[in-house]
Amino acid sequence: MVSWLRMGDQLTHHLHPYPAKLLPHIAHFFLRADTIKRQGASVLDPFCGSGTVALEGSVAGYRSLVADANPLSLALTRVKTEPYISQELITAVVRTVARAKRYRSAPEIEVVNGPLWYSPETKKSLERLLRAIREEEDSSLLNFLEICFSAVARKLSNADPAVSVPVRLRTKERLSSAANQKILSRLEWLATVNPFEEFSRYALQCVQRIDETNKAHPERMVARVVGHDARDLRVNGKRLPSASVPLIITSPPYGSAQKYIRATSLSLNWLQMAGPKDLATLESRSIGREHVAAFREVDKSSQPIPPEFAQVIESIRKKNAIRAEITTRYLSEMAEAVKEMSRVLKPQGRAIIVIGNNQVAGHTLRNDDFLIQAFAQNGIRLEVSLIDHIKSRGLMTKRNRTASIISRESVLVFYKD
Repeated sequence: MVSWLRMGDQLTHHLHPYPAKLLPHIAHFFLRADTIKRQGASVLDPFCGSGTVALEGSVAGYRSLVADANPLSLALTRVKTEPYISQELITAVVRTVARAKRYRSAPEIEVVNGPLWYSPETKKSLERLLRAIREEEDSSLLNFLEICFSAVARKLSNADPAVSVPVRLRTKERLSSAANQKILSRLEWLATVNPFEEFSRYALQCVQRIDETNKAHPERMVARVVGHDARDLRVNGKRLPSASVPLIITSPPYGSAQKYIRATSLSLNWLQMAGPKDLATLESRSIGREHVAAFREVDKSSQPIPPEFAQVIESIRKKNAIRAEITTRYLSEMAEAVKEMSRVLKPQGRAIIVIGNNQVAGHTLRNDDFLIQAFAQNGIRLEVSLIDHIKSRGLMTKRNRTASIISRESVLVFYKD
């Protein structure tokens, strides 16, 4: 349906890796649809992730509003939508690397299982580089340098680049000789790579992406953060006004399908957005998390679960009580998020939700049907339902033993009368 938009790297979408990114084509299509487009209007993504919707909204002439429980998401989204001056970025990269080379020491950064991911030499070099970055006085340039550093720190770790959650890269007997040779070559590269040179190369590559995006879309605007919780959207401490947003495009978590905090744990540690001991607390604030205190009662403020979904949960409970509790919390918290989205959506506004169904303990969880009912309970009707086949974009891997492969997702268009 969006044949004019090429696949692969484009604009600033690939400044930084992030698990289960939304396909840019989906946001691009709806943001430019004649029946929806409102030049200068705002578009909200309360689960902004890597900032795909925010970037596509920015280049399409919208004011992008974003929220996410993961602080790395918010930082990445801001950098991807910031219309930097390229020469200022290049100068900042050059002086940062020069400073790092002069340093002989730097404060130690606590990284979860640090010795597993880095050699002592690589970690010390990265710490010197981060010390140099932190001396940048311009906050906007600092944000850019930190995002580049985050991507490089992950790339220079011993984590398998093909797996979103950090898993140590190593040869395996079940793999072909060619695959194992490729792994050995990468491990050899990790042992010899110069972190300063790699950072410079990567950062300058990002500058080129930003420069090309600016030339194609000179009027784009930086995204504005409206909170850390899709259930409580705020601007400057005050709730986002009711009926203030004409368009919502978002892809909520798919019921523990992706471990976003664990997947970004190295970046969160390096940038000191969350220390190793803080990761569990940060995950507890995320909708769709995989861990809850076993058998804890659902908060009284939570939304009720429709009877047919309550029956599915009881069937799950017979096989796995903890996964039943996780599912209960996911659905209840998603209902709260839908209530908040419904509150801020303008009359005659639309909400486009991309959601996948998953299996829990052998039972199908129809997240799409749940959202249709949740929006209906808030007076918002389903207008269009589409199916997108995922192919190989990051949700094809099972996240736990009771889960299934998610091979397609629903694109739901809701309308507020």
